[in-house]
Amino acid sequence: MVGSWSTASNAILTAVGGQTVRMVVRVSIGGPAVRVHLSNAYGRAPVTFENVHLGRHGTGGRIEAGSNRPVTFGGRSSVTVPAGAGVWSDPLDEPVAGGEDVAISVYVPEYVQGVTGHDRAYATTYMSGPGDHAADESADEFTYVSNQWFFVDRLTVQADSDVRSVVALGDSLTDGTGQANDVNRRWTDFLHRRLVDASETLGVLNSGIAGNRVLLPTTGPSGLSRFQRDVLSQPGVRTVIVYEGINDIARGSYTSAKPLINGYKKLIREAHAKKLKVIGATLTPFRGAGSWAREKERLRQQVNHWIRTSGAFDTVVDFDRAVRRPGAPDRLAPAYDSGDHLHLSDAGRRKLAYTIPLREL
Repeated sequence: MVGSWSTASNAILTAVGGQTVRMVVRVSIGGPAVRVHLSNAYGRAPVTFENVHLGRHGTGGRIEAGSNRPVTFGGRSSVTVPAGAGVWSDPLDEPVAGGEDVAISVYVPEYVQGVTGHDRAYATTYMSGPGDHAADESADEFTYVSNQWFFVDRLTVQADSDVRSVVALGDSLTDGTGQANDVNRRWTDFLHRRLVDASETLGVLNSGIAGNRVLLPTTGPSGLSRFQRDVLSQPGVRTVIVYEGINDIARGSYTSAKPLINGYKKLIREAHAKKLKVIGATLTPFRGAGSWAREKERLRQQVNHWIRTSGAFDTVVDFDRAVRRPGAPDRLAPAYDSGDHLHLSDAGRRKLAYTIPLREL
């Protein structure tokens, strides 16, 4: 099995219990069978999941007729996951196509103490009123919506032995801040489309968390502390793209680039110990954002110089040069600016994807 979709989990505040949640995710590569991973990483008590189903997404909260299939765990329709743990489903012999939207419906019979999920899915999740509606193909009972994914954090597909995946470790710039809901315009989504156009079969996995830092926990654990879970343990991973660090600079109180550089070195060592290729991405401009200051810009330039020249990464992709304003390298080019001078527009995220040489993946 090889990773086809993933998200980085965190503790979220939305209450879930006594109802069914239906999440829509877009797989990157297809295969004749799939597995789903459910996480209770941030739970304060065991969680029971019942009657999990997977089907092809139709419109809104609807499932395409005849496609909604039960997912089992050790041959059973329900599973209880201890606090801090996760569980893989049995393989489901249901073909999925690369680029297809699948809907995963999970009945959660009891209120959850500490919900694990992803806070900024930029995808509509459909939530029912009371009861088990996981097998429903209609959307009639799904009367509430959310912009979060709950519990589901990975989907793998059966693939040929030479098929692998690439994982992006990042913050909001990878998570997709600036895009609309349900459009799949993260830079990793654009990268997947490039690979499809080039007839390349490679899973593309997004491990971005908005507000995340390499060194310290903020919104979720630091990049360093979640690297094993969110990157190294992904099934079939071959390459890691590290595009993270702007929050360490913008929100931190560092006077030297050395702590962040040391953090990158640790990520590289851990990836190389697993025989993974590590691509380093330079940090993009943010002058005009409220967190910008000249001293922080000096640190960004020092970090980028190290990324470009140290040889520590196996390959470097220069996102900074790709999207900065000509004549004003501390600012985003207007066409690539979402408007807040930090996050990228759709065109900017697409530009990042087209900066990456596919042969390096």
